[in-house]
Amino acid sequence: MTIRHVVAMVLLVSGVALQLLSVIGVTAMRDVFDRLHYVGLTSFGTLLIGTAILLQQGFSLIGDKSLAIGLLLVMLSPVLVHSTARSLRIRERGDWREGIEREREEAQQ
Repeated sequence: MTIRHVVAMVLLVSGVALQLLSVIGVTAMRDVFDRLHYVGLTSFGTLLIGTAILLQQGFSLIGDKSLAIGLLLVMLSPVLVHSTARSLRIRERGDWREGIEREREEAQQ
């Protein structure tokens, strides 16, 4: 076993452990907004797994694709979490602009 294989295995085990902890966190939380905090962690686990595959396979078609997918998930995960949280907030409490308009009307009266 070379150092490259050892580092790849450490990254792979770390990525899988992070994914499992995220799943446990999502299932343990009761509120949807609390669950969203753990969804972001799954993208970093995917990035660790993709980096492990890249180290194991080298810069080949498989390694490049795994790294690209990991980077794409790291970049898009915050956007997905934010849009989900915003839509849930609008669904539960209404749009925030309505509250501002209401406050302006009350201030004018």
